[in-house]
Amino acid sequence: MANIELRDNNIIINKMNHPSCVTSFIRCVNKAIKRKIHNINIHCDCEKESIFPDACLPISALIQNYKKFYNINFNLKIPKDSYLKKCCFGEHLFLLPEELKKIKNPFDKILTFSSKEGYESQIAQITQTFIDYMSKDTVCEEGVIKSLIWCINEVMDNVLVHSGEDTGYIMAQYHRKKNRLAFCVCDYGIGIHKSLLESKHKPATEIDALTMAIQEGIGDGKGQGNGLYGLYQIVKENGGKLTISSGESAIMLSDSKGLQKFDNGEKPAKTNSGTIVDFQLDISKKIDIQTALCKINGFDGFDIRIDNMWDENNRDWLRYNVYENCSGTGTRLAGKELKNDVINTLRRTKAPIILDFEAVKTCSSSFIDEFLCKLFLELGVLEFNKLIKIENMDNFIKHLFERSIFMRMHTEWENVSDKK
Repeated sequence: MANIELRDNNIIINKMNHPSCVTSFIRCVNKAIKRKIHNINIHCDCEKESIFPDACLPISALIQNYKKFYNINFNLKIPKDSYLKKCCFGEHLFLLPEELKKIKNPFDKILTFSSKEGYESQIAQITQTFIDYMSKDTVCEEGVIKSLIWCINEVMDNVLVHSGEDTGYIMAQYHRKKNRLAFCVCDYGIGIHKSLLESKHKPATEIDALTMAIQEGIGDGKGQGNGLYGLYQIVKENGGKLTISSGESAIMLSDSKGLQKFDNGEKPAKTNSGTIVDFQLDISKKIDIQTALCKINGFDGFDIRIDNMWDENNRDWLRYNVYENCSGTGTRLAGKELKNDVINTLRRTKAPIILDFEAVKTCSSSFIDEFLCKLFLELGVLEFNKLIKIENMDNFIKHLFERSIFMRMHTEWENVSDKK
């Protein structure tokens, strides 16, 4: 069974789990256009496990592109409770910065972004939303979150600066069992080859253009030319995966196969070539971002939330407002989010943290156990005392914390005694 096939005026999508699915979809639509079919039914009944951003996002954006250039009417046949419905496959989300701040989980959603006047801060807020979610959801190895800031910002910025279009698309998935983050960003602008032809480099083919694009300092003159180079270096340092497609060509980087080149794709007839950038990072592997980006003087990983935490009275310490950063104080899940966030913040900044409980008037014992006690146990006594200060804690919450510490220590001693 083909992943994607054309039957009369129906396109059947069985899987969207590989960049080759995008080529298959384009071929199906191009065939329909040649047959002068302008009403196409798209049947999508894929399981979530067979849907990845590197195919799902470009195909979804292509549908909008074909509507624009060919006046094709696409009738999407998507089950109401399906993953595709939930990720906005048919209707992308265009959110302003203030709306993005309210999204707790930006993953598994197709978002659009713009360079039009008034939307200058949209890219920064999309990046911040992804970073804030990951920081609270999972403890990432050192360098991962800083690298994400670079990768997401640079790839989205590349779309708006070099594509000739004012709209781009982004989608991401978090595969917990594999410790993998998968991000895809695409546009249907002029493509990398045409962009570089406007520069001094003049690559002969699309493959030449893609190969040049991941080299240091190569660009069309509108930027420094280090966006895709930096992305390539970070993915390589992490042992992740990177695919860059434009027009009929693609390059793929993987830890097992190195850099591969392909030029047997297909592009939408009579439209722009477009560019698709898909990268995957392993959050369980450290990334030395200074080493990865050493030729372009590294990267400081600016994060406005972290920047606002520096204590006014002692700039060597961060002041972490527990109340402002928590999603509640009554559950273990809320406590786990804070514990993860504090550990990720320590790893990113290498600075000690003041945990300020001033606005927290009550909490559950399970919340404080999951947050502070597990933080204490994971850091150890010496590191906890060196890196963590607790201020403005209510006496009742202090009692819960001390009691939880006592109970956990007591349990540990009993386990040691039982083993003897």
